[in-house]
Amino acid sequence: MDMLNRHEYREKIVFALYQHLLLHRNISDCFNDNFESDDNDYVMKIKDDLMNNKDAYIEEISAYLKKWTFDRLNLVEQAILLETVSEIKQGLNDKPVVIDEAVRLAKEYCDKDAYKYINGVLDNICNKSQ
Repeated sequence: MDMLNRHEYREKIVFALYQHLLLHRNISDCFNDNFESDDNDYVMKIKDDLMNNKDAYIEEISAYLKKWTFDRLNLVEQAILLETVSEIKQGLNDKPVVIDEAVRLAKEYCDKDAYKYINGVLDNICNKSQ
């Protein structure tokens, strides 16, 4: 596989998580379907982290959804939030960069205004974990 840039890896991770959420398949299997090998450290860290902490992240994200629940979000929005929270919690990149990437993905793949509440939820999570 050609080397992807970080944005392209994030995008593929979101697709893998979307498949996991839609089809109720194992996270690892969905990652294996989307990535040719396990040689990318960044991808493996997110996969392993989400296999262990997805439910805790959903609970944390839910705490910042005003008058809404995680399961009512669009599956792509759920996937973006999970990928981003995993990256934030592991300190894999600067928080503003990670949030900007999440907003970019939301603008590209979600409803028109989804990026606004994704940005708000992620800002709150970042502010809490400082």
